[in-house]
Amino acid sequence: MPKISQAKAKERIEVLIKEAENSDTDSMRFLADIYSDGEYLPKDDIAAEAWLRKAAELGDDDAKLRLAKMLSNCKGVAKNLEEAFNINYELMFEGWADAMIEVGNALKEGKGVEKDEEQGEFYLNFGKSIIEDFTESDERAEKMYEDLKFKKK
Repeated sequence: MPKISQAKAKERIEVLIKEAENSDTDSMRFLADIYSDGEYLPKDDIAAEAWLRKAAELGDDDAKLRLAKMLSNCKGVAKNLEEAFNINYELMFEGWADAMIEVGNALKEGKGVEKDEEQGEFYLNFGKSIIEDFTESDERAEKMYEDLKFKKK
């Protein structure tokens, strides 16, 4: 949220809360950010976790990924590596490369799951290769776009 007056912030937060209470997962994630940052509301990682959990329960994959990170990193909430692993494992099969990397790391280190270095290395490398492929694809697309703009002139 850009810097705004406290009165304006309070007004916007009230709207966000109403939207979140009406099952708007974007508003839930935004409220989680506000509570986590502690800029316009008192810092409250428990409230941030609660909003992420509600959004995750409604099927919001981004909220699931962020909740898993929060549970893994013990950022103001009870550390729960097993739950974080299970969330990432589920997301991995929905195509989330970041979650696949987290699963790989957890398996390699035995965090929240029985240690399996070989399987962990596989998921870690596979997840990284997916991200690299997307990065390369984006770079190729950007170059093609620039070439087309140049040819158009």
